[in-house]
Amino acid sequence: MLRRHGLSTARVRDPYEVIPLQAYLEIFEDAAELAGDPVLGARLGQKIQPADLGPTGLLMLQSGTLRRGLQRFAGALSALQSATDMQFSEAQGLQSISYHINSPRVRPMAQDSEFSLSTLVRMIRMGFDPRWQPLEVHFEHAPSRRTDLLGRIFRAPVLFGQSSNRLVFGAEGLDRVHRVEDAALILVIERHVRDLVLEQDEDSAVSDRVRSVVVRHLGQRPVDLESIAAELGMAARSLQRALAGEGTSLRAILQDHRQQIAETYLADPRLSLKQVAQALGYSDGTVFWRAYRGWTGRAPTRGR
Repeated sequence: MLRRHGLSTARVRDPYEVIPLQAYLEIFEDAAELAGDPVLGARLGQKIQPADLGPTGLLMLQSGTLRRGLQRFAGALSALQSATDMQFSEAQGLQSISYHINSPRVRPMAQDSEFSLSTLVRMIRMGFDPRWQPLEVHFEHAPSRRTDLLGRIFRAPVLFGQSSNRLVFGAEGLDRVHRVEDAALILVIERHVRDLVLEQDEDSAVSDRVRSVVVRHLGQRPVDLESIAAELGMAARSLQRALAGEGTSLRAILQDHRQQIAETYLADPRLSLKQVAQALGYSDGTVFWRAYRGWTGRAPTRGR
């Protein structure tokens, strides 16, 4: 299986070896199929130890409160994986931490998504509260064949066909102090995290940053020009001009993401048109029907 994806056993033994993201995602899916286990990723996430995540896991478990732990975990994720985005945010009185592949060229896959959220839940229970459970767990992909097992692992309702992979939870216990932080040790770990971060272009395209916000908030929070500009620390007109300078617009980015999700979800007959519309942030199926017809020239039912 490794050879088929251009990897060797010697290469994957090194925890600091850089593995191509597409190969990693595909190997995870192949492994689940070979094992005959549709929730392999979620199961493995529950066996992870902090050291398995390198400095990112250690940094989270050195944090005094769960809030600081989640903030540090999300911020340090790029030390382990490029082209991914994890954000800790609040909306409508609820907290959420979302995870997605931040690359239009890479299709998100179920095992990686379930593994990532399961791992995060495992770290929370190990470091802060063994009884912790989210209110809901959201996944972008189609329903698993063993939704019941995922529900037991997360101890919460699991929803599929959502706009992002996320844990939704309340604010209770976020700021409870669990330990006195060792400031010197945290500085050392954070320095190591910075040393491990793959070289990235700090002047990344504005359109890529906007796409990341759209993916996180679609169906959960407003995705209009003003709200996205505020999140990026820009004026709405400045954001509009910057996107025009890159040959695109918020409307084009939003339509492209919605169409990509729609094509994926319509391929699964288990998802109703109403569920697809909800995942895309539409108020009802009729609005989605019209939008899809405008994109493709055919009705969603023909897209199935």
